[in-house]
Amino acid sequence: MKKSTLENLRNYLNGDETVDLSVLRDEVNEEYDRLTAKARTNKYAYAVAKDVAVSVLSDTPMTAKEVFAATDKWPDGFSANKVQYGLNNYWQDVADRHDNGKNPYTYTAHK
Repeated sequence: MKKSTLENLRNYLNGDETVDLSVLRDEVNEEYDRLTAKARTNKYAYAVAKDVAVSVLSDTPMTAKEVFAATDKWPDGFSANKVQYGLNNYWQDVADRHDNGKNPYTYTAHK
């Protein structure tokens, strides 16, 4: 955020009614968009990858690495680690995780 934006925001919040609110709003919105761009991109990539994971999962238990290796349709920059993260944190509605003791988790299609 530019220093002038922060100063204008501070001034407005402290009662300065001479601050141009339309300019301040635009600058704050621009900063917010800049800060949240990566999160929005990741959210979209995980949503696309969920569909890919659904197409790969079956009744046969597979590790995250095997799920990843089963297709090349993953979004750009997607890795086996991101597949595992998605399976463990975002896609529980489509995948069941199986604890195999000291061996890696395996995943099957949710029934």
